[in-house]
Amino acid sequence: MVDSSEDSTLAILTFWVGPFLLGVEADQISQLTRPYGQRLSTHISEVATDLKVMDLRAACGLARETDEEQRQLLVVDRAGERVGYRVDQVGELVTIDLAMYIWPLPPLLEIQKRWRQLWGVCQWENELVLLVDLQYQPQNEPKEGYISNEWT
Repeated sequence: MVDSSEDSTLAILTFWVGPFLLGVEADQISQLTRPYGQRLSTHISEVATDLKVMDLRAACGLARETDEEQRQLLVVDRAGERVGYRVDQVGELVTIDLAMYIWPLPPLLEIQKRWRQLWGVCQWENELVLLVDLQYQPQNEPKEGYISNEWT
């Protein structure tokens, strides 16, 4: 999560998971894979053999995507471990003014927050973007078990 006192803008990489538009601080992403049909494609086996993968469609309560080859993978370094997050489509890299366009979670979302990784919302091109911290790791859970239950 960003400290708004230090920066006036924030680079956000947007991505889609089903109907949800999400955003992550761009500097959290260490690698981005693309579908086979696109230029510069990287197959998951080329990324790393020890990469843990989290499917964000399941985390959002959505059915599995039938065309898995078109999905993309956001790779994040979390506490020295590489974790991949499967997303439906990567959007754009945008620069957001912190003071004008990034807000904390509304109280209703904070109360009903299913994802501990959600930290705020922003507006981009008349869309509401849910901001997530993909490097978040619970402090009170063992390192081995955080992948399976982190989004519930």
